[in-house]
Amino acid sequence: MDILLDPIMDSVKALPVLFIAFLVVEILKNKNIANRVLAHTRLGPPVGALLGTIPQCGFSVVAAQLYGMRVVTMGTLLAIFMATSDEAIPILLVHPHLFGMMLLLIAAKFVVGAVTGVIVDAIHHEEDDSYEYIEIESCSCGTGVNLWINVFSQTLKIFFFILLTNIVMTLLIAWVGEETLSTVLKQNIFLQPLVAGLVGFIPNCAGSVILTQLYVTNALSFGALFTGLTTSAGVGTIALFAYHKNVKKNIAILCISYIVSTLVGYILIIAL
Repeated sequence: MDILLDPIMDSVKALPVLFIAFLVVEILKNKNIANRVLAHTRLGPPVGALLGTIPQCGFSVVAAQLYGMRVVTMGTLLAIFMATSDEAIPILLVHPHLFGMMLLLIAAKFVVGAVTGVIVDAIHHEEDDSYEYIEIESCSCGTGVNLWINVFSQTLKIFFFILLTNIVMTLLIAWVGEETLSTVLKQNIFLQPLVAGLVGFIPNCAGSVILTQLYVTNALSFGALFTGLTTSAGVGTIALFAYHKNVKKNIAILCISYIVSTLVGYILIIAL
């Protein structure tokens, strides 16, 4: 029961974020609002990266939903995913001597996320000239009582999906053992980014908490911390697979995040 309590509480904490996210999506189904958003898509990656630097995982959920609706670009989605740091910032704030490194972490994640997003958007549009945004027509189904029914039903649907995933991942971590995971990360500084990047894909706060605590105790390099926290998009990863059915593109998005964050992680290890 103790093992199951954490994923249940993590999922419950996500409920308000999910509700707000779905409310935003329903409002964006108004054609005029969607067109205003689309008019500024070139600003998507840097704006998305800036939103991602706020210490929470809610924007990654919103981004995954809007990407599934083709309201935001792949680059904007990647920028938000890579800039997101959920539990890491509050943990680092407890240690004043790490304040400078925390600011460096936030700045690096913002820059890498924004630049990656811009490049991906440029390449993606060049490779696929047929890519067009779907025009979202206004309809009576998204107003009044029906709007709230849609929001509540979608919120509950994704909540149970997140809850199930969190339980499975928590049981897997318990089976492997946090000490085993910590030992693997400590063994070789040049293997740390590769392993940390995979740990970051854990779709709840467990991965980022483990990585940050290891860094605080000097058991993990800053470069590996950057890699793990850059691949970590929290429950946004779950939302991506739930709302965007093109599995190949979803995997490509995660691979780009992993490759870029790992390369930058090694650069940071060498530089620092």
